[in-house]
Amino acid sequence: MAFLTTWTSSKLLERALAIQKCLYDSDHVVVAMTLGYLGIAYGVLGNLTKQMELLEQALDIEGERYYGPDHVELGRTLVNLGKAYGDLGDAIKQKELLERGLVILERVFGHNHLTVANTVPTITLVRHANPKH
Repeated sequence: MAFLTTWTSSKLLERALAIQKCLYDSDHVVVAMTLGYLGIAYGVLGNLTKQMELLEQALDIEGERYYGPDHVELGRTLVNLGKAYGDLGDAIKQKELLERGLVILERVFGHNHLTVANTVPTITLVRHANPKH
């Protein structure tokens, strides 16, 4: 059931993305948000390469064109992209992105926030598995 719901969500997000690209510039923040959600959906469906591609596009818009280097949405996208790189076996890139995202999330929310708490275990596991990096 969850797969079907995620698949349906991905199709609706693709439809929304097509409409948004007609209404907004392709580098608009609304497009970036939909790219991020769609990337997460593809990850759940097991298409990790597509997930990474979409999250990279979202990151490009969020970080360089819209939010700037310290925005919470950028931090969340960095964490999601880091997890995607980890799922694809690139632990070095995973660690780099997770750490960048965590710095932003800690700055925005503080060290004791649930969002930070949900990110720390993943980084801890990556650091433990790759102590030299």
